[in-house]
Amino acid sequence: MSLADAHIVGGPTPALPPGPLFAANALQEWAGSSFWMSPGDPILESIHHGGSVPPGPMCNLVGLVKAWDDHPEWLDFLDPGAPSHKQKLLERGIYEHHWGDLLPSTGRVMDLGGGCGRFAAWLLDRGLDVEVVDPDLRSLWRCLQHASGRPGRLDLHWSTGEALPEVAPLDAVIAPEVLCYCSDPDAIIKSVAQRLKPGGRLFCSVEARWGWAAALDVPAGTLASLLEDGVVHLPGDVWVHTYEETELANLLAPYFQVESMIPTHYVPSGPFELAAGEVDLEEILALEEQLRSHPKTAHLNRAWLAVARKI
Repeated sequence: MSLADAHIVGGPTPALPPGPLFAANALQEWAGSSFWMSPGDPILESIHHGGSVPPGPMCNLVGLVKAWDDHPEWLDFLDPGAPSHKQKLLERGIYEHHWGDLLPSTGRVMDLGGGCGRFAAWLLDRGLDVEVVDPDLRSLWRCLQHASGRPGRLDLHWSTGEALPEVAPLDAVIAPEVLCYCSDPDAIIKSVAQRLKPGGRLFCSVEARWGWAAALDVPAGTLASLLEDGVVHLPGDVWVHTYEETELANLLAPYFQVESMIPTHYVPSGPFELAAGEVDLEEILALEEQLRSHPKTAHLNRAWLAVARKI
């Protein structure tokens, strides 16, 4: 489940530069290609070929696979022509603001749930080596396309958080909007800690319960689940574990010391999206601070952004 084992579908497979990891600026021949690689989690191949799906979070992946067929323009949001391009980069800007100064200046970072490369591109541009892990193969195709030609080195792994690849010790792991879509986050946190160097940092975010419930994209019929335990499951549609602050802190506590837990209201796509209107990043950050500080809106954050150091 590494790019070293990949082959191009329906055509010749270009030689890879020495690795892994592979110099991203030497991957241009792979850019734009569809390739096959061994999945680290066997269920992924079954889902890719339309097989049966176990109940729970994997319904999200099924929906993603279908969306690549029906509405691919919404999924590659690093493409400037994508309808969500601006919104997704503004959201990344929030993460960059809170995490940028804490990331290592050199070393190896795992991008867990890396998707089409929204964060991998940012990390590579900082000259970091990036291990991208994602359960969606087509997202990895786009990730390589957006990574090629950048500084830094890269490897891709078609797998899940429950079946992380064995890689060299990591200086950091980023997992934005990942743990809330996994059925066994405790196991993932343990696995992440095992791969981090002593003192390495985990940067993660999860959906926050009440801000998620108030957002424009919340599915109908989920209120009872939110009031009960915060785990929303609409079979065949969505599975998400929304978190309150103490719940996320307790999840991290066995292996990590939490250094920060920041509520973000995700102004571009949270409960205040329409009220905010068209805003740039500077305006977003100012509004975020106001929303965090106001007693009437503080609890309506869309997500929790956590930074935690391995104990």
